[in-house]
Amino acid sequence: MSATATFTPFAAVPAQTYMQDGDPLLFKHARTWWLLLALFLLAQGNGIFTVASGAGEKLKTLKQFYSPSTTTLVMLTVVLWVVGAGLMVKRIGPIRGLMLEQKAVLSFAILAFLSTLWSPDPSLTLRKATLLFLTFAFAWFFAASYPSADQMRVLLAAGFILALSSTAMAILLPKYGLDSGGEWKGVFAQKNELGFAMFFLFSGLVFRPSGYGLRRIALLAILPFGLIVMSQSKESLVLAILLVVVRLYAPFVKNSRKDQLPFILFATIFAVLGVVFGREIILSLLGRDSTLTGRTQEWAILFPYALKHFWLGYGYQGFWTGTGDSLRAITKLRAAIRGADSGYLDTMLQFGIAGIILWLVVMLATVKDFLRLFRMPAVSRIVYWYASLILATFVGSFVGTIFLFPTTLGSFAFVFACAGLRNLNRENALVL
Repeated sequence: MSATATFTPFAAVPAQTYMQDGDPLLFKHARTWWLLLALFLLAQGNGIFTVASGAGEKLKTLKQFYSPSTTTLVMLTVVLWVVGAGLMVKRIGPIRGLMLEQKAVLSFAILAFLSTLWSPDPSLTLRKATLLFLTFAFAWFFAASYPSADQMRVLLAAGFILALSSTAMAILLPKYGLDSGGEWKGVFAQKNELGFAMFFLFSGLVFRPSGYGLRRIALLAILPFGLIVMSQSKESLVLAILLVVVRLYAPFVKNSRKDQLPFILFATIFAVLGVVFGREIILSLLGRDSTLTGRTQEWAILFPYALKHFWLGYGYQGFWTGTGDSLRAITKLRAAIRGADSGYLDTMLQFGIAGIILWLVVMLATVKDFLRLFRMPAVSRIVYWYASLILATFVGSFVGTIFLFPTTLGSFAFVFACAGLRNLNRENALVL
């Protein structure tokens, strides 16, 4: 890593620098390329060169499904965190500062470690809790070490690398690049992972400064949008639409006169109710039915197990082991799965009602941080970007687990977005 790559401690950077154009030599630093390597490994989740199982292909053993520890997977994980540790080692102070400021988010990692005390598989829970904490720490490092403009640039660069490599994999090596139904999955293990990666990595494109050029943004958006379409990931498509809605709606509300706010509130409530009562039409347009492709039936089977360990759950990653209650659920579902297809139900299974309460605490903390910034005379687009990533996590968690999976881009993006809002609040306080 380059000895010339120096970074000013984040707490010492005035508010204005957080939103300026960033380091013009960003991609000339060796440290940036190490970061891109780490983001590549983090985003694709060791899914490169994985072959999708056909619909009729039988699983060899449940043990193989729930313990896919291959030499390649272990090596890639080790490489990821060796690079991550090398990047973070000189930034321990700022990372610790953000960690202590983000107590609500940190509580998830602490609870994950504590849950080894009641987990049916303590060693598994301890390993996964360690990886979850490292993912959080890496997100805090990213938020503490780079101004917002550079965060966008780095994520966009990582997005282009993953998008181009996924396109090449799908076209040139379809055995690895296509899912079992012919959907594109690229360098990822599954099609939805490709869709979510395109959403998170290219999300900043919508919030680029106005001088960036609408035509240029539209041209750059073709690649990630095309991959989301080819992956047929409906969830990431919905989140991408949500991103655009936030980009257009939030500044409109901010710039509206006070006498217009009651009408805007009424229209918003009317629109939400329209979505709720018209969900059958919307789902049909997305190729989904009222069961959300069997998800509601799956939840009906899993929910009693969440109630069985109501207060503290089964421990972090302690339910999906292929044994005990997990095996009984698999027998009823007639499918081997590793998640509940709902972040909230997965939280209940892992942490019980304590985990749901933590979700509410994090939500209240992020809403508080956002409203403080929203009340300022001028609101930067970066505020809306962070808010959209957080909102997407909360919305997307209804039908998928975005947050709380170890070593995933979703967990990383949520934590650095929460940290970004907190940083902006701290800097505004210093200016005032």
